[in-house]
Amino acid sequence: MLRTRSIGTAFGHHRRTLSSALYVTGDKAKEQYAPLIPYLDFQAKLADIGKLEHNLRLRRYRLDLDHLKQQWELYRLMEQRKRDIEIRRVELRDLIAKATSEETVNQLKLQATLAKADLKSLRESSYAVADNFVAGTFLAIPNELHERTPAEEAVVLYENSPTRALSKAIGGDWLEEYDSTSTYMREDAALMDLFLPIRCVEMFQDAGFVLFSNPDFVRTVLVEAAQEDLDSVYEVKEEVALEHTLNRLHLCGGSSMLSFLGYLTKLSVFPTALPLRLVANGKQYLYEKAQTSAVQVLAAAQSSEAVIQIFDDTLELYKHLYDKLGLPYRLVMIPAHELKPAEAMRVSIEVASLNDRQRFVSVGSVSYYGDFISKRIAFNYHEGKVQKFPHLVAGTVVTARELIKLLLHSGVRFSDLNFLSS
Repeated sequence: MLRTRSIGTAFGHHRRTLSSALYVTGDKAKEQYAPLIPYLDFQAKLADIGKLEHNLRLRRYRLDLDHLKQQWELYRLMEQRKRDIEIRRVELRDLIAKATSEETVNQLKLQATLAKADLKSLRESSYAVADNFVAGTFLAIPNELHERTPAEEAVVLYENSPTRALSKAIGGDWLEEYDSTSTYMREDAALMDLFLPIRCVEMFQDAGFVLFSNPDFVRTVLVEAAQEDLDSVYEVKEEVALEHTLNRLHLCGGSSMLSFLGYLTKLSVFPTALPLRLVANGKQYLYEKAQTSAVQVLAAAQSSEAVIQIFDDTLELYKHLYDKLGLPYRLVMIPAHELKPAEAMRVSIEVASLNDRQRFVSVGSVSYYGDFISKRIAFNYHEGKVQKFPHLVAGTVVTARELIKLLLHSGVRFSDLNFLSS
């Protein structure tokens, strides 16, 4: 009898402070290490407040625009004042070099000393302004919606209802669930859990995806970069971690988008290296859900048009896989208000059992992110001297645990899925 085990975890769940691990101001430099500097395109985000307001309304996303505009204006004034003082210091240095009298030199040096003191004072006071605006407000702005994302209701893009004969659910103790994080699989369930991800990865490799092995752990900076809710990811209690450390350790699983980001962070590639197509087989861990075997894909391309084509091609690969399972399934375009902040568009793969065709369960998805995440993790390429950021698509091809339940509930055995054992 083949048997696999999914083990619960003993990781903590802590409330975070308002400070950010993604954006660390200069006053925290002695206590906090800044692993990366995100690309902050203020003008692109804030040039059209009406467009931003429309985006927030469709997403039903809470963000105080009046407060944002006030913080942005204050931040701009502070930055402009610092630039003005820096320019004045350069002018004073040139004037001192050209001065011919000692009295004039002394007067100019006094002005230079006062300018230096003003700049130092302004920098110290600007840290709080930058922290409130950038970390507290600007980085919370969600991604722009793609034009294909429906405004209100989900849209079924494709539906497949196979004519396979009804079978009785496979009985027995093939799946033992002790709590939300601990599950034992036996016999057909264990075989499916082993071979389904393997065959899925092979299918994507045949389509040109490169197999990756990702870490199970990520730091807070990557969770924030993907604008994921920190409360949705396990936090590891590190014995040697300092209490004030912002960049904590989290368990996400090697088959999650977050685990790919560590490889891409601060990565600068030649344009000829794009597009990238990556696939990983491993585990996923999320709060209030048991760990599951899963397959994750990620693709990067130079333009939105190129990565949208990969998005559509990936959906075709999903269909090819789920057609082989013989269960009713559909591809559903998720409406704006159900998207995560970093997502511009998402299609969910929902599967039903043969015995209950009215109830669909999401077992996978694919999302389009544009260059939203790339800018936050400094993943870039250059065209001449111009720095640009690749557009990303990522998705979970299959979450094995939920899919296996549906297969066995429909009476589908491991031996019925010939492509798994071939």
